[in-house]
Amino acid sequence: MKGAAVACLLAATPVAAQDITSARYLEPSSAYGHNAVADGEYALLEITLSDGARKTFRFDGAVFEDTAPRLHDFDGDGAPEVVTVVSDFETGARIQLWTAQEGQIVPAGSNAPIGQRFRWLAIAGIADFDGNGVDDIAYVDRPHLAKELVFVEVDMDAATSRWTQMSRVAGLTNHHLGAAVIEGGVRTCMDQPPVVVTASADWSMIVETRFVDGTPQSQAIAPYSGVDGFAPFLRCN
Repeated sequence: MKGAAVACLLAATPVAAQDITSARYLEPSSAYGHNAVADGEYALLEITLSDGARKTFRFDGAVFEDTAPRLHDFDGDGAPEVVTVVSDFETGARIQLWTAQEGQIVPAGSNAPIGQRFRWLAIAGIADFDGNGVDDIAYVDRPHLAKELVFVEVDMDAATSRWTQMSRVAGLTNHHLGAAVIEGGVRTCMDQPPVVVTASADWSMIVETRFVDGTPQSQAIAPYSGVDGFAPFLRCN
């Protein structure tokens, strides 16, 4: 089946439930050939569980197109899920979530793909941006073309998730075409709302975006001077 994930167990999994401890992309691939991210297309995702068991996943007709998988606990059970970016050869990129259930790794939902081959998204970070108690993913939709910062709420329930787009903010980006890194990120400080730090669409300014009364507000805070220029704005005072 096109786009279906194929899983391979690399070590015996005990009956007792195990938590996810790490994830990584393996097997660099030229099958897709987008080259939006330097050395950023992979055929295989490997997830390691707390007992040392390793499981791998690959897609028929898609690759993992990203810098690295991310771990985040969406459902608050103390164990993380895995967040990946999958690019289908026909419909482009989507965010794919994976979770552990009874010692098995299962897909736990995704947003809709962009809808066109060679169209990508760059994750900025994960936090409860609007303060409603449900964590969200912030990403830039087509950072070299559309340049829109998107906030999507991910409400986890066991092995399923409900994805709700909250808002889109135009005129922002976080990735240079062909670069190996996603720039900026999220500043999360105690007793303060999380802030997404990106660049303006023309890469002239560093921009902070935060939710105010349920609506994202963006403010240019400094001239853009390169990837290292984001560091002061990602630290807590």
